[in-house]
Amino acid sequence: MSEPGAEGWAGQAEGGAAVVTRIGGALVVTLPRELSDATLASLRGGLMARLHAARARAIVFEASGLDMIDAREFADLSTVARSAAWLGVRPMLVGLSAGIVGYLVHTGVETSAFEPYRTLEDALTALSAGSDAVAAAPGNEPTP
Repeated sequence: MSEPGAEGWAGQAEGGAAVVTRIGGALVVTLPRELSDATLASLRGGLMARLHAARARAIVFEASGLDMIDAREFADLSTVARSAAWLGVRPMLVGLSAGIVGYLVHTGVETSAFEPYRTLEDALTALSAGSDAVAAAPGNEPTP
């Protein structure tokens, strides 16, 4: 991990598991090539506790390696995103291929649980800009 402030946190890429990495205030969940029921169950089960313990501000699902996803799998992933939002964590989705986006649009799958970004860098930049905006907001000036 060459990214400054990045720290590996969990998972192995073996067997289609998601890999979770902390980058600044975000947990980045790198999705495997194919989502299995076991991978989705693991995300539903353990990820919320990790988000809470890490005091993460965002969770970024990095999907650039994902070959395909069906409507049920996407709905399961959306449930994880909505659960994160209830914890006050900003859910983001990056790296979807044009084919997957076309499928999701064509089938009318509900996608509003995520903030979409083209790349991980775009999402982290938006997250950073958001924290700068909060820091610069009126009323957030340092006290003398």
